[in-house]
Amino acid sequence: MEVLKGILFGISLWGWLFLTGWAGRIRVWFVPLVTAAGLSLILYGGGLFGFLAETAVLLCAAGLAGTVLSFWGAVTRRFVLPKLSMFGFFFGAASVSFAVLIWNLKLLHYDNFSHWAVAVKYMLSTDHFADASTELLMFKDYPPGSAVWIYYICRFAGHSQGMMLLAHNSLIFSCFFAVFGWVRERRRFLLYAFLGMGCSMLSYLNLTIRINNLLVDFLLPLLTMAGISMAYRMREEPIKMSVCVMLLTGYTGIIKDTGAVFAGIIFLYYVRCICSLPVRYMPFEKKLRAFRHLPVKSVLILLTAAGGALPYIGWKWYLATALAGYTGKFSVGAAQSAAEPELYGTIIGEFFRSAFSLTERSFQVFLLCTISTVGAVLYARIFLKRRWKLWKIWLLGTAVLAVYYAGILLLYLYSMPAEEAVRLAGFDRYTCSIMTLFAGLLLMGAETDMEASFAVSIDERGAYRAYSSPEAKRRYQATVLVMMIVGINFLYSEFNGLADIRKDYQDSLPGRVEKITGDRWYPGGREDAARYLVAALNEEKQVSDGEALYVCRYFLYAPHVQATSRVDAETLEEAGERYDYILVLDEEAVTYDPDFPETERLKAPGLYDVQDLLYSYQKTTRHRIE
Repeated sequence: MEVLKGILFGISLWGWLFLTGWAGRIRVWFVPLVTAAGLSLILYGGGLFGFLAETAVLLCAAGLAGTVLSFWGAVTRRFVLPKLSMFGFFFGAASVSFAVLIWNLKLLHYDNFSHWAVAVKYMLSTDHFADASTELLMFKDYPPGSAVWIYYICRFAGHSQGMMLLAHNSLIFSCFFAVFGWVRERRRFLLYAFLGMGCSMLSYLNLTIRINNLLVDFLLPLLTMAGISMAYRMREEPIKMSVCVMLLTGYTGIIKDTGAVFAGIIFLYYVRCICSLPVRYMPFEKKLRAFRHLPVKSVLILLTAAGGALPYIGWKWYLATALAGYTGKFSVGAAQSAAEPELYGTIIGEFFRSAFSLTERSFQVFLLCTISTVGAVLYARIFLKRRWKLWKIWLLGTAVLAVYYAGILLLYLYSMPAEEAVRLAGFDRYTCSIMTLFAGLLLMGAETDMEASFAVSIDERGAYRAYSSPEAKRRYQATVLVMMIVGINFLYSEFNGLADIRKDYQDSLPGRVEKITGDRWYPGGREDAARYLVAALNEEKQVSDGEALYVCRYFLYAPHVQATSRVDAETLEEAGERYDYILVLDEEAVTYDPDFPETERLKAPGLYDVQDLLYSYQKTTRHRIE
């Protein structure tokens, strides 16, 4: 039955891709991302009003109808599949290779278990968003943007962690595919090779979490790059551009709280495209008679801004109603343990040391991008006799970096709990996220400058006249080869890294917990009401930082979990009133007591019933007395 549901869902998804590309007249590069964003926003709207499951079923049914329509279009030859290009072959091969690997991966990063994977599991179990009565989700105010897409796929295709990861990474691959839509001269494979090499190198900024997780720090900059690419290629189709940008900014804004910043960057670029649009591309002005007293461009900008902001406003409304009185972890001034003024100097000093440290990947990439930008601009000016505009993107990007870094610092000073602020919790992820956007926009700008720098343009007579000389052609081919080798090498490194992670999963904290407890799913979304005590060593602060607690809450699907690095006879004597089960992960966390023989039983990792332990102890005690 599950296999049949998965097949029907795949057929339905094809129907939506067809409707987006054929009925919406969207370029093939942007079809997957526009489809995912549009469906996610519809699901999100249904979830806000309590109809998440019903909306998912209706969307699946509509997709099946779209598939039927696609067959009709194929029979009547009104619909023809795009031709497979060389780039399409390489991109498809890479996507399939990673998809096969991702299917066999498991979740690792602890933030999956503190929120992202828990949110998806909760939605799949209950078919609605978290409300004030939800105990399992600790950070209920996080927007569910990416989670609703994962929910939609997993509801029909299966609940496994591999399927969750495939659903999440389908967004990432869709973004990369849309970024390649930036290229206008499709017959220059060098341009695709250059973008491919650069995009594969961006994986260096994602080494902290990689793609075997549901975290969105890497997804946000990719959505921004894809949105800018979409606006750039659609700038001669203002209505279509406005609709697509509205969908993408609306979706980006509900991915995470900081998603509003990335959505704002997309919108600002869209405004630039609209304002620079010649009048000849505005033939629909007479149709907007209701707004004839306003400039058409202003009307489009206002409508797009309103539509893009609506999902974010909807989430604020949901927080004010379904989650009334809930105070989020990062609410300004709400954290009871926020840093005191005497800690500000320590936090600021550590922040600037980390921001400009050569050991940080984000600063390394900034230096590399700066050196590469200066070198590229000078080379183009001296040898190609061209004035590249890449330096303008660098200046603008640096300004965005400065503002974003200032925002991170304010987060640590005023919103984050002091214990996390002092150690700059999440600093690497936050900075690498915005640096991914910085590097990605430089790549796209460099591609545009390269596209305008060829000595000979490809005209209608064919690509055989695209080179100024045979020597120029040989240089072109050699450059393509080098870029492909570098790009494939980065992808191969990422592939091997993920394969090694999969191999070592059983020894990881999630792997050890899953081996003992399994991955529990209860009918009707019922939470496990039992009380658990987790015994684990505090290696790498897995107990003190809450990682062991988060992981066990996810697999047990139980909100009442506590963790300790020491279990002794005194703990067991008090356990009868406080806990129902003891989950032992590390035998070294249990202290043997000869007067309490049951501590010896706890030396083996496993799940133990507290009442059974106490009954055994009482029975042994009575036997000794007799």
